Amino acid sequence: MNLKLKSIADKGDPQKERLVIRVVQDTDVGEFIVMRTGFVNDEVNIGVEGTYWFPNKSVKAGDLVVLYSKSGVNKDKPLERGGDVHFFYWGQATAVWRNPNTAAVLAHAPVWESANAEEL
Repeated sequence: MNLKLKSIADKGDPQKERLVIRVVQDTDVGEFIVMRTGFVNDEVNIGVEGTYWFPNKSVKAGDLVVLYSKSGVNKDKPLERGGDVHFFYWGQATAVWRNPNTAAVLAHAPVWESANAEEL
């Protein structure tokens, strides 16, 4: 996979909490979804409690993708060692990674289909 989960920083602090992801290979971050799921007996479960689908944006190997739980305006900042850090904001009112029975799942979803529920 072109992205790799690195850490969750400042868990439980709604103003600072963030998921940090390393870009392993050049990719479009818009092909990825973060899901918050339950975590019991050392395994994730299918109880998805929230999702964040990144907007389309090219990122390069060595970059960082940072997803803050709070609201904000997406932006980029150069890294001192080279590359960029790309900041995204989930828009949640509270910290989402505070529960020890919660897992972060990063899914690569380059192909998908949608339909208006009213039309099906």
